[in-house]
Amino acid sequence: MRALARRVWPRGAAGDRAVASVDTLISRAEGISRATGQSADEAAAVVVHDLEQAANALTTRTAPLVPGCGVLVAVSGLAVKAEPTKGNQVAEAFVSLAVLFAIAGFAFLTTALFLYAGRRTVGLSPTVNDIGFARRRLVRKYSSAHRGGLLAGTGLACLIIGILAGVHINIH
Repeated sequence: MRALARRVWPRGAAGDRAVASVDTLISRAEGISRATGQSADEAAAVVVHDLEQAANALTTRTAPLVPGCGVLVAVSGLAVKAEPTKGNQVAEAFVSLAVLFAIAGFAFLTTALFLYAGRRTVGLSPTVNDIGFARRRLVRKYSSAHRGGLLAGTGLACLIIGILAGVHINIH
């Protein structure tokens, strides 16, 4: 059971394993610098550009989840306002948990969507110091997207269980 919990909700950042370490990225920039004869800062531009592209790809993949999670919050809120079957605390508890998980998932997904992961100062050419900054922000972006998706999925599951357990929605 403990191994399952580690796979579902890791203690460290989820995106930490998806992005190379700072030392590896800096050594890559140094390797590019030696191979091409460029300065270290010019070679760092290639590495920072790759990190920016990874952040853009993550934003593209998770952007549709934000409005979907907003709809989940709205539907869960409507289900809470609907009157569950009399005396059915199970349905009411699951629907209330669905609202909680949906709002938490929405917050993490929105953070992942709008978090900037790139060079420290936009408009200036990147330096070697920007590699660590861009990596930290990309790891945070991956972590927020992972946790937001997990919480939104849990909220959806709670909503379905709550509806199946006895929420009757009457439209007048």
